[in-house]
Amino acid sequence: MGGVVIAAATIILYTPWVPLLDLREIAVRGASYIPQEEILRAAGFKVGENLLRLRVLRAGQAVAHLPWVEHVAIRRAFLHGVTITVEEREPIAAVVDPLGGGKLLVLGEGCVLVQDATQDLRPPLIVRGAPFAAYEAGERLQDKDMADALERLHRLGLTQGLFQLVDFTNPFSVTLQGSNDLTIYLGELGKIALRIDALGALLQTIDPSKYRSMDLRYGGEAVLVPRKVVNR
Repeated sequence: MGGVVIAAATIILYTPWVPLLDLREIAVRGASYIPQEEILRAAGFKVGENLLRLRVLRAGQAVAHLPWVEHVAIRRAFLHGVTITVEEREPIAAVVDPLGGGKLLVLGEGCVLVQDATQDLRPPLIVRGAPFAAYEAGERLQDKDMADALERLHRLGLTQGLFQLVDFTNPFSVTLQGSNDLTIYLGELGKIALRIDALGALLQTIDPSKYRSMDLRYGGEAVLVPRKVVNR
C-alpha cells in the first residue's frame, strides 16, 4: 500500500501532464494600496504549475519585500488554488525629500517609505528633516528616536489631521505645527518620547484651538500661551 502511495505522489510531482493538482486559481486578499498584479508578479506563481511543487517560502519572502507589505501568508487551497493574504502598512505621514524640490513620499507603519505621495494619497502630517539612505520606496527611517516619535504620534492619533508638520531639522528643537499657527515645542529629540505621551494626555483635557503655543520642554510642566482675545 505504501508503495502505491509513493508511486502516485511521484507521478503527480514529476509528470507535468497530470492535472490532478495543477494550479488554476490565484487569489489575493488584503491588498488596498498594492496592485494585485504587483503581488502576483512578486510571488511568481504560474497557472498550470503543480500545486505541491510551488515554492511557497520563496514567494512569501519576495512578496514581503514589497514596501507596502507588513505581513504576508500564502496558503495552498487544494485541489487547484493558492491564496496570498497580505497585511499592508497603514500610511502615517508624508516625508519631504530634501533633494526632490518639494517631492513628498508616503511613510507607512514601521517608518518605511512605501511610495510617492499622490493627490489621492497624501497623509495630513508632513515630516521634515528625517534621514533616509535614499528617498525611495522600501527605505526605512534611519534614526530610531525619530521613528519612535512618529510611531507614538500615530498611536495617539496625532497624525490624522490635528497637526500638519513635524520638524526634525534641528534635533535640539523639535516642533509640531498645527492649524491656526499652533506650535508645540517638544525640545531635544532624544527626550521627546514622554513629552509626546504628555501631549496626548493634555489634548484630552483642553481645546487646542484656544492656544497659540504649548511648550513641553520643562519636565512635567506645560507652558500654554493662549490666543489673544479681542474685546469688541
